Amino acid sequence: MEPITLRLPSDLLEELDAESDEAGFSTRSEYIRHLLFNRPDLSQLAAIEGSTAPPEAEQIEEIDQTVGELTERVEILTQRVTELEGETASRGGDSSTSPVNSTSETPSTAGESTTEEQSGGGPQSEEGNADLAEFEHWLESDGPQSDNARTVLLDAARILDGQGPLKASDLRQRLFDRHPEAYDSAEALWASTVERLYDDLPGFDRPEYGQYTFNRDDL
Repeated sequence: MEPITLRLPSDLLEELDAESDEAGFSTRSEYIRHLLFNRPDLSQLAAIEGSTAPPEAEQIEEIDQTVGELTERVEILTQRVTELEGETASRGGDSSTSPVNSTSETPSTAGESTTEEQSGGGPQSEEGNADLAEFEHWLESDGPQSDNARTVLLDAARILDGQGPLKASDLRQRLFDRHPEAYDSAEALWASTVERLYDDLPGFDRPEYGQYTFNRDDL
C-alpha cells in the first residue's frame, strides 16, 4: 500500500477518532481505510435511497390528472342540471298557459303540441320517431338479450340523435345518470353496452376519436 497525506480540520479529526474508537478500530488510519474500502456499498445505498422517493414531477402530474377528471365530472353534472331545469321550466310553462288552452285541450294534446314545437314541427318529429322505431325493432330482434342494455342503447340513440356528436365520457355519464340502478358504475354500463356492441349497432358512428354520433341514414 502507498501512504497518502490528508489535511483535515481539527474538529473532523476529533470526530474520526471518536468514530474509530466506537467501531473498535485501533487507529484512525485503519478506520479511514475501512471507509474507503466500503465506499461502493455506500454509493449503491445512496442510489437506492434516492430512487425510493417519487419524483416531484410525477406527483404534480397525478394531481393535475385528478383535477382534470373532477373538472370534467363537474361540467357534465352542471350541464345535466341545466337540462333538467330547462325541462322543468318547459313543463311549468305548459301548465300555466292561457285558459283557452287549459279548457280546450286535453293533457295529451298539450303534450303532443309541446313535443312538436321542441322538435321543429310535426312531420319532422314523426320521421324521427319512425327512424328510432326501426332502431328499437333492431334491438328487439338482433340486439342484446338484456332489457337494461336495450334500454340504454335506445336512450343513447335518442341523445345522440338530438344532441350529438358527443364525447364518449359525456355520453357515458349521461346514460349512467339516467340509469343508475341498472349498473354499478358508469364504466360498467359503458363496457356492457355501447363499447361492447358498437361494431354491430346500426346508426352509431365515430366521426372523430373519442366522439360518438347517430346517423339515421345508416338504419
